[in-house]
Amino acid sequence: MQKTKTKNNKLFTKLSSDINFSFDDIKSLNKKSIIIIKSLYHNDVTSSIVYDFVDNLKPPQRKELCLIEVPGTFEIPFMIKILLEKIKNRKFTEPISILAIGCVIKGETKHDEYIASTVINALRNLSLEYKIPIINGIITTLDMKQAKERAGTKYRKGKDFANSLNIIRNSINRVKRLK
Repeated sequence: MQKTKTKNNKLFTKLSSDINFSFDDIKSLNKKSIIIIKSLYHNDVTSSIVYDFVDNLKPPQRKELCLIEVPGTFEIPFMIKILLEKIKNRKFTEPISILAIGCVIKGETKHDEYIASTVINALRNLSLEYKIPIINGIITTLDMKQAKERAGTKYRKGKDFANSLNIIRNSINRVKRLK
């Protein structure tokens, strides 16, 4: 994945245009193929990633969005599992993709290592079990300054995740066309 770096270091606090997508609107999920599962813990950081991600999607993709929020990073795999069980037999016009967004910051104990390792392994397992691309948007940092750099205008992880989404979707479409 290509790293995007700029000189500024501010968080994204809103969308750049009037993009309308559903927040926790599971009823409209039939028409949504890009699902963001976002942690509310460190909300300024995770929201910044979402804003940058959405702003870097192609306009047609912005109509495919649904956002579901969970309390913390640890709850992300559980919500994805519940969601995938609920929709596993539904037909979608576009291949479904999930972006998991969370922020784990080092503390005085090894708690961060256990959370990050558990969540990242669970995301991989869910992706393989359901054959659904789950983009790992869990950022792990030593401190809040690093988290804001990654989520904000310095490293633009949201933009990187949008690029990843397009690359994985293109790759899936190429593989599906193989005979």
